[in-house]
Formats: sequence, structure tokens, C-alpha cells
Amino acid sequence: MRNPSVLALMVLTVTHPVDASAGDMFGADGDSDIPVVLSATRLRQSLADTPASVTIIDRQMIELTGVRELPELLRLVPGMVVGYESSSEAFVSQHGTSADLARRMQVLIDGRSFYQPLLASVDWVGLPLELDDIERIEVTRGPNSAAYGVNSFFGVINIITRHPADSQGGDASYMRGENGIEDYRVRLGRRTGALDWRLTAAGRADDGYRYNRRNKNADYTDSKSTDSVYGRAVWTPDGDSSLDVSFGIARMDSQLQYRSSLYIEPPVAERENSYLTLAWESELNAAHRLKVQASQSRFSRHEPWLMSFPPVVFRPSLMALYDQNRTCANAVLRGKTTGCGAADMPFIGVLQAELAANPALTDPIAINAVHDIDETRTELEVSDTMVMSPTLRGVAGLTFDYADVASRSFLDGTVTNTVFGGFAHVEWRFSTQWLLNVGGSLEDDGVADRYFTPRYALNWRVADNQTVRMIYSEAIRSPDILENRAYWQYRGEAVDPAESGYNGIFYQRGIATGNAPAEEIVSRELGYYARFDDLHLTVDLRLFRDHMLLAEHDLEIDNFNIAPNKKYMMEGTEAAFDWRPFPGHRFQANYAYLNIDAPIELDNTNFVPQHSGSVAWWQDKGQGWKFGSTYYFYNDLRAKTFFWDRLDLQLTHRLNLPGGQYLNLTGTLQKRFSRDPELRLENGPEPHRAWIGLNYHFL
Repeated sequence: MRNPSVLALMVLTVTHPVDASAGDMFGADGDSDIPVVLSATRLRQSLADTPASVTIIDRQMIELTGVRELPELLRLVPGMVVGYESSSEAFVSQHGTSADLARRMQVLIDGRSFYQPLLASVDWVGLPLELDDIERIEVTRGPNSAAYGVNSFFGVINIITRHPADSQGGDASYMRGENGIEDYRVRLGRRTGALDWRLTAAGRADDGYRYNRRNKNADYTDSKSTDSVYGRAVWTPDGDSSLDVSFGIARMDSQLQYRSSLYIEPPVAERENSYLTLAWESELNAAHRLKVQASQSRFSRHEPWLMSFPPVVFRPSLMALYDQNRTCANAVLRGKTTGCGAADMPFIGVLQAELAANPALTDPIAINAVHDIDETRTELEVSDTMVMSPTLRGVAGLTFDYADVASRSFLDGTVTNTVFGGFAHVEWRFSTQWLLNVGGSLEDDGVADRYFTPRYALNWRVADNQTVRMIYSEAIRSPDILENRAYWQYRGEAVDPAESGYNGIFYQRGIATGNAPAEEIVSRELGYYARFDDLHLTVDLRLFRDHMLLAEHDLEIDNFNIAPNKKYMMEGTEAAFDWRPFPGHRFQANYAYLNIDAPIELDNTNFVPQHSGSVAWWQDKGQGWKFGSTYYFYNDLRAKTFFWDRLDLQLTHRLNLPGGQYLNLTGTLQKRFSRDPELRLENGPEPHRAWIGLNYHFL
């Protein structure tokens, strides 16, 4: 990418001696009617001043969409592709591309990253967080490595939880419905002196997908059950500083959709998410605000497998043949020689001699195996927001990220990685109509490389209520630990101790070469933001063209392959309209058109919908009645064959009780119109799901 000396120049700029008489300018520029965001640059900016297109999912939207889980909310973001592989595995990606994991987006909760280093994934469904504790979600649509480093490739999702001072009192909720839906939540918030705190215990359960499109007679267990406890406390001893402490732990049991006859019983995955975060922020003077944040998060997954295998699959001779010729080894195991050549014959001869000496090697026995992951991340970030003059602001900081990943399955041990980084951003209003944003980050990744990613943006205030953005940005997705350090294999142990002599390592394995390439993107964007107060209308338009180098890795144990990057070009349009024509009514429409230019056989084209969007009408009808209706769709997904759409309806009634207490009664219906699967071909969609809920709030 660009010369990292640019970052050094920006740091010198923002650390230049400041004018202490500049006053309190840490916030936005005074456009009080325009929403302020935190995620685009790490500075507080109005949507008219950001060097990026940002979608805000606010509290009202969260309440009236009626969805149960976090990924569902993100369908309201133009260009976001959301789908479920199973009840417990969600795919979320701006602009889609490959549906494997979440490799190309950064996810933050109150500024801390939940990006998992081993598989570049986010456990969307298992996070210790309920929707009612979210204040809003800011989604930066477009590369944002300049602010948040590598892996902020297609965008950044920053989930901002409610301040404890805004959720005082207690409440208890219970929800039940079709498809095994059963959710609960208990929450208590209080203020003690200068300390505001909130504690929540919650759980969710459902049956997920209930049948298989390819084999409707198959047993298709897919249920999950999650329980979590989390809390947040903010101590504000004075008006200039605060200490924010948050913690959480969630445990999930989820049935897996493996339907191979090799499994004696369907496996159940046990997953755990936990975190602890401390953030101290202080306004040192009128020109400096310092923030220090430290966090540690842990993710573990344990899947015990009970399977039936012939012991031959654990023979070293079969593994030696597999390392020589994968196709031949798989064929020989089936009694064939497809794909075998003269060079394979010595290996085949050794294996055949072993089988002749011990025919029992081909008789299936019960085997225990384990699929495991244990990841710990420790992060530290220090940043200083500075005001140099009434027209010049900046932020600069340093980051440290240490990952410890243990897995007998994926790594045959433990791999650690340390990433050091720095970032800086300058906002300069050099005239009443023009605003320049320049930023960048530099990171040194211990298992990958050193990367610098800049962004330059020019905002033109065409009128007081209209802004045109011109943006150039670059971003990197560094190889994850699996891509660079995989030593993927499974150990099998006989259930019967008398057969322990057959214990061994499964013959198939995937080994990384350590030279996986980083993915790159260069993005050019033209944006338009307008707020027409007389019409109660907000408009956000985005035109973009992204030139990308993406990898087509095959990350399956039987065909582990790290491929070179290939060129792609994606261009498109995103549009968002928010209209509030009269009190109590809100209309919202979002649309995205995407076109990716690449050979059709490449997998990165499979999950890019050409057309996608949502239409919503949310109403506060007065006297405690609220109604929400939201329609979502995308087409041309999965090699131009899928069309997915759904209508969500929610009706809520509030009953006020003495002493400031109240009851909320809610009914929700999700109706599918198309019969195409959501993401995976085998997942049979439910035509509808409905549930009812009761929430009791007390002081």
C-alpha cells in the first residue's frame, strides 16, 4: 500500500502545539439536527462530515423490527448480505462475496473487537448481548482500515450499548412461539452515587431449520440454546473523566447439521464467549481528550464426535499415500485406483500388505474424536483526540493485540500472534463549504506482514443541508492464523478399550505453507447526504468502484489449498431514504445494486446479490400501540439462482401500571414468500414463524 511516512506526517500534524483557547470542540460541528457518529474516523462527526457512508440502526428501529437476534437487524443496511447456515451460525458481510465465516469485516462492541483470529469469524448468535441493551449500531459501508486497521475490509460494524444511566429500573421478559422459540431476559439497573450500573441475564432457544431440502426424510436436528450474563458500570467522579467497566459470558449448546452416516449420533457443539473491558476517558484540557481501553476476550468451542470408522483410516501408511496423492488415497479407501499413478504404487503396496495381514482393519468400530478451538485475545488501545484550532481537529493512537489460539484439531497445538499498530486522522475545515479528512493506520502483524492503509476524503457542502463526498481509500485483509499456520488433523480413539491399539491420526490433513497472501482493496466513492427538514426526509446515496485482489482458498481438511490472489472489480449503488411525514409514522427504504466483474467459476461471485434491500413502515399509533412492518429481499444469490424475501410484522401494546410500572405485550409474525433457501442449498425454509412476548418493567 502507500508509503507509511504519510502516517508519520499526520501524527506530527495532530501532535503540533495546540491553541488552548479553541474551546470544547471534541464533538461535531454544531449541526445539532444531523445525527452524530463515532465510528467513521474515531472522531465525533455529523453524518454530513464523515469521510464514509454510515448507516445508523437506532433504538426505534431495533424495537419495531421485531427480530430476535443481532444479525437480523443488519438486513436494514444497504448492501449487507445476511444469512443463516444453521440456527447457530450466521453469515454477515457487506457486499457478500464468499459465504465462509466473516473474513472481510470488522465487528466492534463499544469499541472492542470481536473478530476471532483463528478463522477470521464472529460468533454472531453466541455473543453475550441482547437487542434491548443496544442503543444503536453504526455501520461504515466501505473500507475503513484507515481507522480500525487490517480486516476492516468492506466495512466496520460498531455496536453501541445503552449507557446504564439510560436503562434504570428493572424488567423481566419472556417470549415463546413456533419452531421451539423460547427466550427470556431479566435486567436490573441502578445509580449508586457517581456509579451507574446494569446487569442482565438472558437466554434464547429455537429449533432452527427443521428439514433438509435434499433429503426430506433425513433427521435434521438443528436446535440451539444460549444462556448469558453480562453487565456494564460507568463511574463518573466529575464532569471531565469516566471509568467504564463491562463484562459478559455466554454459553451455547447447538446441534450440528452433519448428516453423514459415519456419525453414530448427531454431534452437539458447546461454545463459550466471555470478555472483560475497562475504558478510562479524561478531558485533560480544552484541547486534549485521552482514552485508554484494555480488554480481554475468550472464545472456545468443543465438539465431541462419536463416529463409526474402519481402523484403516488411522494407518500411517494411508496418510503417507494421502500426502503423496490425495485423490489416489481417497480412491484406494473405496477399493478403486482412480487418479493413481506409478509413483503411488509403492505406497499402495505397503497399505495392501497391512490389510492382508489384518483384515479387521476394514471392519468399522466406534471412535471418539474432538473438534476444538480455544482463543484468547488481549487488546490495549491509547488514543488522544486533539483540537488544534476551531477548524482543525485530529486523533492519534497506538494499539496492541495479542492472540493465543489453541486447537488440537486446527493447529496441533498453540499459536500466538502479536499485532502492533498506530493510527491517525485529521479533519480540516479550510472553508465554510469544504472539509478535508485524511487518515491512515500502520500495523505490524506477527504471522503476516506490515501494512499501511490510507484514506483521503473531500466533503463539499453544496448547501447547509446537502453534502457531496469524494473518497479514496485502501484496505487490507491479513491472512488469519488458519490460513498461515494450519496443521489440521483429527485424532481418533476407540470407544472400546480393547480396541485401543487402533487409535491414531485420521489420514486426511491440511497443512498451511505459511505464505498466504493478504487481500487488498482500492475503493473510490462518490456520496451524497441530504436532510430536507421541511419534508422530514433524509437521503443517503453512494456510488462506488472497488478494485480488489481476493483469495480463493479452499479451507477444507480434504482439500486444503492456499491459492494466489485474483483480480476482481465490484461497482454499485447504495441508496437509503428515511421519511417521517407526520408524527408517529416513519418510512424507510434501502436498496443496493452490486455488480462484480470476475470469472463466473470463482466462489467470490456466488454470494453477491445483484439487487437487495428493505422497505419498512413503523408506526406509533398512540395510547400505547405500536406497529412495525418490514420487508427484506435479495436476488441472484448463489450462482444466480436464489431469490429470498420475507415480511416481518410486529404489534406492541403498552399497559401502564401504578408507580411508573408497565407491561409490554408483543406479537410477531415472520412470513416467507419465496421458497428458495436462505443461504445453503440444503436448508429448508419455514413458511412462517410467529411468537408472542411479555415484558414487565418496574422501578
